[in-house]
Amino acid sequence: SRVSAFTMTDIDAMGMRDLMHEAIRIATSGTQGFHVSYSPTATEFAGWAAGSGGLTVRETHQAMEAIALSGGLLSMDVSGLTADLEPRIGTDAVNFVMSAFGKRIL
Repeated sequence: SRVSAFTMTDIDAMGMRDLMHEAIRIATSGTQGFHVSYSPTATEFAGWAAGSGGLTVRETHQAMEAIALSGGLLSMDVSGLTADLEPRIGTDAVNFVMSAFGKRIL
């Protein structure tokens, strides 16, 4: 199979930076680039149930920044944004997308 997957255990062991370098290396090997799909449910926001197992906000930005630096992003979709979510989560999701397209956070 040509499908690769990484788990939270992999992130804990490798760190987000190294994991993203490996994921991008795999995704760009013999391809013209890659598609990214993001849902806010992947990120553990402050105030959500602690220990839900999601990425931290910083890890999410780090992943998106690695995507931008790779130059391999061809398309991206965002799902899971509903009226039930707190407005700041929508704002954070927009910031994650901007990071994926090259905006740097300070």
